[in-house]
Amino acid sequence: MRIFCLIVCFATGVFGVSSLELAQNIVGDSSKNNQISLLFSHQEFNDNNGNLDIERISRVLKTNSLLNLTLSSPQTLRLNFKAKSDAVLFFKIINEALNEAGYVYFIPVHLSLSAGEIDYTIQLESQYILDPGTFYRILRTNSVYIDDIKQSAKNYYEYELDFSEARLETNVNLALNVTKNLEKPLRDYVFALKGAKSMDIEANAADSWFIKILFLDKNLNLISAVKNDKKNNHFSGTVPNGAVYAIVSDMYNLDNIKRGLKITLKR
Repeated sequence: MRIFCLIVCFATGVFGVSSLELAQNIVGDSSKNNQISLLFSHQEFNDNNGNLDIERISRVLKTNSLLNLTLSSPQTLRLNFKAKSDAVLFFKIINEALNEAGYVYFIPVHLSLSAGEIDYTIQLESQYILDPGTFYRILRTNSVYIDDIKQSAKNYYEYELDFSEARLETNVNLALNVTKNLEKPLRDYVFALKGAKSMDIEANAADSWFIKILFLDKNLNLISAVKNDKKNNHFSGTVPNGAVYAIVSDMYNLDNIKRGLKITLKR
């Protein structure tokens, strides 16, 4: 028995929390642990990459009335996210994922950046708690995974995230030396630079573009940024050495370029 215990403890330390532990953490009510154990103690819920399949775990909990994500009235919620990641990539992926999950208006109340470790907390008013299964599915499109979720206090949830395999999901496909007219952006334009040496971008004359361009390397680290707090509907410049991706946006609001942009990557 002692040997079995040592093996279990070792495995948990190496591989992180089990499906059972995560389910108990999500529910955050020890009075329901026995029922949760009946559902999760005999199998692991993993996805094709070996990560916890939180969408399935969440579905099982909701089906068995163990997880209620609807409050009786709007209340103050706090969500904390911890990860080791490049800050630009982290905030782009997290903020867009929150928007897609239905959280458009929220207030950052805490941020700590130290040696690549990010600790970020937001606060919002809502009647609906973030569905961990939905959040998992959205993050997975960028190869970001959830290691653990804890309800540390009433309406306060902590997410430990794994950005080690994170990648940008591009939403624009450009060819070298071919000008492309892009439609109204629903989110930042993200595209591969394909070895381009320079880039020209034109905004519609009826729009007011406040330039924001981020250049990232193959590991999604920020190389350089171009930002302008004054209207300028044209950008022409060289692509920094080592840049593999570009994120093109507006300093203030995407409505400023609601008629789209015209982009040319030059070899």
